[in-house]
Amino acid sequence: MQNLRFPLTLEFKFSIFTELQVHDADGQLLAYVREKTFSVRDEVKVFTDSSRQVQTHGMRAQGFMAGALDWKAKRLIRRSDGTEIGALQAQGMKTLWGASYELLAPDGQVLFTIKDDHPWLGVIEGLIGAVPFVGDLVAMGFDYLVNPTYTVTDAGGQAAYRVHKKRSLFSRRFKVEELTPRSPQNDELVLMGLIQLVLRERERG
Repeated sequence: MQNLRFPLTLEFKFSIFTELQVHDADGQLLAYVREKTFSVRDEVKVFTDSSRQVQTHGMRAQGFMAGALDWKAKRLIRRSDGTEIGALQAQGMKTLWGASYELLAPDGQVLFTIKDDHPWLGVIEGLIGAVPFVGDLVAMGFDYLVNPTYTVTDAGGQAAYRVHKKRSLFSRRFKVEELTPRSPQNDELVLMGLIQLVLRERERG
């Protein structure tokens, strides 16, 4: 899973399940994702297509109740043969304020950091939604008009990718842009990490 063609589109299907499709700039399907629901330790399976006959990767939160305690969970990313390719690590209490994650190599080295560009928008949205009845309606409009962006920064501090949540009333769709030329050797880990990002952040904004 190298030489990704950007921009990528990650779009949730309208379904009672959490299902996500990933396409590249040419419209080619790169991954079909399904998240296990109603679990204290979330689990994600990645397939080649919607038939779900061939699984390529699996991602699972480490530790008991990790899915519920999302603000400090570490999610291991493995190929279907069990080979670990890395992990997405939430940065503790920072994640309660806004998206803040580290994308790790198998040896624990931090390769990328992911941060919400405007975390204060989530605070405003939460305050609006707390108002009974009227707040819910206003929050729906807020969701449509104001959408967050996330920047992925490499180990040298250079912005490498930017993730945009696109406007939609009924679906969740994200675009991923490449900001600087990069080595394709990390494409697999980056794609799996961004899948985890949008699964965690799809309700924000």
